[in-house]
Amino acid sequence: MKTKLLYILLFLSFAAFSQERQKMLGRVVVGDNGVGDVFVINKTAGTEVKTDYKGFFDLVAKPGDRLVVYSTKIVVREFMLNTDSFKVTPYIISVNFNSYELQEVVINKYSHINSEALGLVPKGQKRYTVAERRLYTASAMTVGTVIGLDPIINAISGRTKMLKRAYETEKQEGTIDKVRGLYSDEEFTANYNIPKEKVNGFLYYLAENEEFTVAIKGNNKAYVDFMLAELAKKYLKLQQEDK
Repeated sequence: MKTKLLYILLFLSFAAFSQERQKMLGRVVVGDNGVGDVFVINKTAGTEVKTDYKGFFDLVAKPGDRLVVYSTKIVVREFMLNTDSFKVTPYIISVNFNSYELQEVVINKYSHINSEALGLVPKGQKRYTVAERRLYTASAMTVGTVIGLDPIINAISGRTKMLKRAYETEKQEGTIDKVRGLYSDEEFTANYNIPKEKVNGFLYYLAENEEFTVAIKGNNKAYVDFMLAELAKKYLKLQQEDK
């Protein structure tokens, strides 16, 4: 009986240990080339690091953690780590550069010409983003009509699930852009005690909060300020617990 109890305790101890976060060495690449100055954010733990000039980074994580790879020069990636992620060193994260980057383009002369003015779409019709259009195309099945092949193929391939994740990521980036339009990195540090190197992680933490997303979308500045103070405290506490 004592031996059996000992085995149970050893198993529980091993299970608890296996759930602890460990340091992983990784590298962000485009093709075979490392990409520097890219943020690798552990959304689950609320921590972040930046890649060096060769694309390498050290991050504390465990299977089940969600990572975001973010930079203005690459397409944002978000994914979940599994046990295989820790078997190979360095752990390679492949990304793609953004197709193009425009500083600022202002067109005034023909601003009145659009799809509504040309009669291509009804006036006042909702305009969908690229991610919304792709998600709608992949999942739309109208009752009483012939079912197209796309929804069936997508249901089999899991593409719809991938597009939903892309849509959620797009919404989060929209929230982050709005927050950056209202607050500078210096304000997060001065007013909410967020370390400068943790600001990007904090922004993704905010974008994950549905109540905050609704507040920022509704331009409720007073409530946004209140929520920022509360969420900053929770985020900093999470940082301390993860040490």
